[in-house]
Amino acid sequence: MEKPKIIVITPVRNEAWVLDAFLTCTSSWADHIILADHHSEDDTRTIALRYEKVILIDNPTFEWYEAECRARLLEEACKISGDKVIFALDADEFLSDGFEKTESWNHIVNAKGNEIFCFNWLNLYDDFNTVEYTNMHFEWAAHFDATVDVVAEYRKRETRAVHCTRVPCIDEAHYHNVDDFWVVHLAKLNHERNRQKNDFYQVTWVDKNKEKARPVAMYRTCAKFYPDQLTHLDTPVKLCCLGDERDCSCLVRTSDYGRHYVEEMVRVFEREGTRKFAKLCIWDNPYLKDAGVKPKIPWVYKIIHRYLRATQSKSKRFWVKALDKVLNHIL
Repeated sequence: MEKPKIIVITPVRNEAWVLDAFLTCTSSWADHIILADHHSEDDTRTIALRYEKVILIDNPTFEWYEAECRARLLEEACKISGDKVIFALDADEFLSDGFEKTESWNHIVNAKGNEIFCFNWLNLYDDFNTVEYTNMHFEWAAHFDATVDVVAEYRKRETRAVHCTRVPCIDEAHYHNVDDFWVVHLAKLNHERNRQKNDFYQVTWVDKNKEKARPVAMYRTCAKFYPDQLTHLDTPVKLCCLGDERDCSCLVRTSDYGRHYVEEMVRVFEREGTRKFAKLCIWDNPYLKDAGVKPKIPWVYKIIHRYLRATQSKSKRFWVKALDKVLNHIL
């Protein structure tokens, strides 16, 4: 039997800082790479069109709505005939060096039934030598047979504007944890860029998600840039192509700080006002201040925001957890 095609689906928005590296590496092992461009204003589209395996489509909405974007990517993937494994990777995610020699990779490229493959992140901080080995498996690749309507299953299960699952997690599938290679994650290479993105995610959650926002829990997660356990490697992490010794890390522009996230937040505030976002602890962001955003924050929220910033380094202490729980309940 023929092996399934490998299709990568990726949403992009101003990803010129990393896209050349991503497409160079991913083109070495994927049969097709589908990019959904979200109105990029940098060189994202120009870069994408240089790679023959890329299928470039447009994101269906102007404002960010992740569930709709990923559903659209799945629709495009389903237009490609034949058996397929779908990888849902972001542009700042790479398979770790030597992945093609692992048992898990052999399993993936020879997948037969309804199978979902779950990966750990290898997060990079500040440079390619400082890393965090996570132990949280995420569903980022899947093989489904002809009995599964991939798009319908995804739309049935996922409606969120941010932090969506990437493939439809159907109950009937077999789940496999991949533990012999990593997904290398570059988002945290630039502290400032990561700050803008996490503030934007909080604003988008409050703006579009139906679930009640938990501002205290959101801040604790989003404002914790450095984890407790970081490892310094003597040899830097490589971004390699399959069967090629080139290291594509030199193609990554780590100086990008994500100004477009600030611009998108400003557009939301111009449309919705700032009142509904007053509970979010984001208002010390200097780039929002530079953009002229001047919210009227009630004094009680200002006190809570000061408390959150002052206790962030102590957030695991019992008394902080207890107070956080109370604040999450009443906010």
